[in-house]
Amino acid sequence: MSSDSNTLFDRRSFVKSLLGGVAGGALGLAALNETLAASGATPMSLPPMVDPDEKFWQIVRQQFLLTTEKIYMNTGGLGPSPRVVVDTLFKTTLQLEEMGEHEHHLVYDVNKKAAKLLGAAPEEIALTRNTTEGMNIVARGLLLKKGDEVLMSTHEHVGGAIPWLALANDIGVKVKLFEPGMTQKENLDIIKKHLTRKTRVLSISHIPCTVGLVFPVNELTHICRENNIFYVLDGAHPPGMIPVNLHEIGCDFYASSGHKWLLGPKGTGILYVRKEMFEQWRPTYVGAYSGGEYDLDKTLFTHKHEANATEYGTRNTALSLALGAAIDFIDTIGQELIAERGKAMASYFMREVQKMQDDVKILTPTEDASRASIVTIKPKNISYSKLQGKITQEGNIRLRGVGEHHIDGIRCSFHVFNNFEEVDKLLFYIRKFAKA
Repeated sequence: MSSDSNTLFDRRSFVKSLLGGVAGGALGLAALNETLAASGATPMSLPPMVDPDEKFWQIVRQQFLLTTEKIYMNTGGLGPSPRVVVDTLFKTTLQLEEMGEHEHHLVYDVNKKAAKLLGAAPEEIALTRNTTEGMNIVARGLLLKKGDEVLMSTHEHVGGAIPWLALANDIGVKVKLFEPGMTQKENLDIIKKHLTRKTRVLSISHIPCTVGLVFPVNELTHICRENNIFYVLDGAHPPGMIPVNLHEIGCDFYASSGHKWLLGPKGTGILYVRKEMFEQWRPTYVGAYSGGEYDLDKTLFTHKHEANATEYGTRNTALSLALGAAIDFIDTIGQELIAERGKAMASYFMREVQKMQDDVKILTPTEDASRASIVTIKPKNISYSKLQGKITQEGNIRLRGVGEHHIDGIRCSFHVFNNFEEVDKLLFYIRKFAKA
């Protein structure tokens, strides 16, 4: 952390102005204690003469198994799970093995939790292994034909892009790309200009993995509906970072992962299928638990009109319940409070990096509506990989290099287990190594 007292004072003033002395800290502590008590952990209390907001986040940090020797700022790649998630996974696994049962019916409660978290109906939610699986289920289930156009941005993650490229190879769908802009209006205009009469699908990331841009997802719904276009969102990042209400957004499909900002177990994901799509979309794979009607003797099968028709066969119930525990953890702290906290750190980081404009460029939009808790920077006097390596080696800070699309930047993700002292430490090493 920087020893400059003025920097420290500025940081405290900056936090206060952004969070406005968030009263949610005290409320969040009470809710968090309920979760801790339910899991058998000891409740936490605030000592006197301590900033309740920062102390609350210290308590949140203590719920993670993360080593204190490393500063972890790569939630955009992999989110570490809090202890309650790990405990749920282990305890449920042991209990089920002792019983010799799979208790598949318990998973449906997790569908309900995910639906509540994302502003959807339970029948619109399916549990998957990750975002990529969800995107494949969507791409293969839309029954597109040769010549249909799929519009994507140049900033899509490989897991969201390849399902459409594979479809292009298999049946002749045409994939078209656009370069995203830096503001909500600019991106709306760009997407409108790239639509043609053959456009059947708009598939973009709600927040791409590259520079932390937030697309104007609500406004794009109207454009897609007016042009009879399937609207697919790669939602790997937003859930757990910012509040998401899928009914308000109005997209047709939304695929997300449990292992990033939701802080869930690895190998979990969530897929949303808008109920109006049930007549036009088909589950890619089906089996036990997929059917509305099934009678082998009559060679009869009809899949049920629910998203979880894709949840076929025996599942890992422990993984699913651990995802439910992660959702509870996020809900307990509060989605709005999490979003404010992450954006406060990201905003402070951006403000300080702007003072290094001779050495570092900010690739993330500065428009408030177009950014959240991810900031990507690009050094001007040293390669991004070399700067990242120096920061990792000397500062023991885990970041993510962004080589996709020749962006050549470094992505910094700020979540509930991070704090402003860690941000100051990151800034210190950027100043040290990025100078000409």
